[in-house]
Amino acid sequence: GRTRPRAGGAGAGPSPPREHKSRFASWDEVNVLAHGLLQLGHGLKEHVERTKGQLRELERRGLGALGAPSRGSRTARAPWSDGAHLALPPQSLMDAQNLRIEELLQKIKQQQYKLDKQNLQIKSLQSKVSPCPVLQPPAWPYMLWVPWCDTPAVPALLLFPSPAELPEGCHQLFLAGQRSSGIFQVQPTGSQPFKVYCDMSAGKGGWTVIQRRMDGSVDFDQLWDAYKNGFGDLHGDFWLGLEKIHHLVQEGKYNLLIELEDWEGNSQVVQFVFSLGGESTAYTLNLLGPLSGELENAIGEFRQLPFSTRDRDHDLKADTNCAKHLSGGWWFSTCGHANLNGKYFRSIPRQRHERKQGIFWKTWKGRYYPLKSTIMKIQPAALEAEP
Repeated sequence: GRTRPRAGGAGAGPSPPREHKSRFASWDEVNVLAHGLLQLGHGLKEHVERTKGQLRELERRGLGALGAPSRGSRTARAPWSDGAHLALPPQSLMDAQNLRIEELLQKIKQQQYKLDKQNLQIKSLQSKVSPCPVLQPPAWPYMLWVPWCDTPAVPALLLFPSPAELPEGCHQLFLAGQRSSGIFQVQPTGSQPFKVYCDMSAGKGGWTVIQRRMDGSVDFDQLWDAYKNGFGDLHGDFWLGLEKIHHLVQEGKYNLLIELEDWEGNSQVVQFVFSLGGESTAYTLNLLGPLSGELENAIGEFRQLPFSTRDRDHDLKADTNCAKHLSGGWWFSTCGHANLNGKYFRSIPRQRHERKQGIFWKTWKGRYYPLKSTIMKIQPAALEAEP
């Protein structure tokens, strides 16, 4: 293609392609405008300081004139008269002062107008500046980043986007191109923003981790309010919180993926579709389909399971508080099927009554084998239908 000559020079040579010209502003242009803005600021500051000095001198001379013993015997000289000594009576002096203040206000307004015009010109140029494509986040602008570009024509930019643009969950981040697992801030509909751990590597990615047990560093024998609000460390062992899980799910259809590991290095995976009610239903877990995986169902044959803690007994065993009998909080049907929030044992206890208080999934290793680690994560069930 043909190239246009540079504006303002006959022998300046070919310019970059037009699309490059429209995307990048000249660093010299930005620099000149920034310098002009700085000079305007300095000029305004000096102007104000000089005016303050003049007003102080005016006040001193005005008071001296007012305190004079005889009329006309002493005069006040206007400090702005550039050497022309004007004899003014006190009232004329005050009128002149008011006039001068009005003139100063007009000058400040003019300076402000020029300042605003400079700002608009700089913003117009900045809109042509493109951050380095390699360093851009995948799609979501809620993260703060500083793209340092190799191209001299593009200065570094700090971007502070609106919290209203937070993703609703990890799956939305994944669909937008995020491929690195880690802690992100999300904001489901109707909820305040909160942080979650996103697993972008498992299966199709975009899983929100709601529970992790890895080393026993967090005590899971907690009461209702703790299980409602969440506890632990998103970098390590934690329970996300029933209220946060409910906001993420919004009573829609979600996959729950459970990863289990024993002390011999073996692992198993369980997955099923569920929905979750709010606190008025005791965060009832609704099973919407059969379990998939090699293990048999250890949730029980009940399709609806409310959540229980030792201070809020909602389990389906009438004569026993399962959370108190075992440990932690869980969707207990009867006490012996599963409890992934039980006590963490670094070694298998000798006593059987202790072992049953541990982390167990009855259809794998039995109810008296405390597991080494568990991870629970959720993802919209609709993603299963996507290619």
